[in-house]
Amino acid sequence: MCGKMGENEIESMENMMSMAVYLVIADTLDIDVDEIYPDSNLKQDLGMTSAVQHELDQSIMEMFNNFQVDFSRANTVRDVVRQIAKVTVH
Repeated sequence: MCGKMGENEIESMENMMSMAVYLVIADTLDIDVDEIYPDSNLKQDLGMTSAVQHELDQSIMEMFNNFQVDFSRANTVRDVVRQIAKVTVH
């Protein structure tokens, strides 16, 4: 069965991948997944440091087929999800 979870293919992929990304972020930053929201700022709201960013990058690479997040363009959780979803769709 195939279903639509958004207005377009990328949005559908974002919605499906969000929980996996949230879990990776929560595990890496050692926080409760319920503290993570799409607009959570990785540094200001979630306390990501440079060292933790490196760990998060490694965890994302392990989970998402060696995809490397461009953290210079990813300030929020939503930014991370969008980057991963775009690569997965293409």
